[in-house]
Amino acid sequence: MKYKAVIFDVDGTITKHISSWRYIHEKLNLWDILAKKYQEEFLAGKITYKKFCELDALHWKGLSVKKMRGIFKQIKYSKNVIPVIKKLKKMNFKLIAISTGLQFITDRIKKELKFNYVIGNRLTIKNGVLTGNVKINISHGEKGKILLKILKKNNIKPHEIIAIGDTDGDIPMLKLAGYSIAFNPASAEISKISDYTCLSTDFKEILKKIKEISC
Repeated sequence: MKYKAVIFDVDGTITKHISSWRYIHEKLNLWDILAKKYQEEFLAGKITYKKFCELDALHWKGLSVKKMRGIFKQIKYSKNVIPVIKKLKKMNFKLIAISTGLQFITDRIKKELKFNYVIGNRLTIKNGVLTGNVKINISHGEKGKILLKILKKNNIKPHEIIAIGDTDGDIPMLKLAGYSIAFNPASAEISKISDYTCLSTDFKEILKKIKEISC
């Protein structure tokens, strides 16, 4: 088989929501002046990604893990994700998800969609509550670097993968792939560097394209 694995972004690709971090703020009515300020300062290059994440995580200190899991259970997958993922597994693709989002959605994808490998950032927990700290497994712009490590462990070459993402943060991993798909892209840049642009939000279009290029 020409391609052995399909690599997915999570927020805005597998799921409909754009950011795990902002999703929590909005669901808990914590998207306040400070949270918005942290995001703006990071985007402006005034603070590091690590600092941005640490400041965000402090907002949620003391919240129960049970409550967080309940909140993330409400997140909906993009259209036809479940049947398409099942078909890709039947086609013997390894399925990998790489996200700068949080464990409450990546763990859910691992469990519900049976991905072979899932990695994301993690809020730390003690005695069933959030400590206000965070473990950064993937920093902004590092998806390509992390992907290379995963591929090496699984004896897969970059030209043997199909990568799918929706934002500029996914560009490093899309550039590595043998074939890249921009899914309902958030910018012109990601479409520009991708082999194919899916303008719909339906995973059936992704499946159709993968079948075409896998023949």
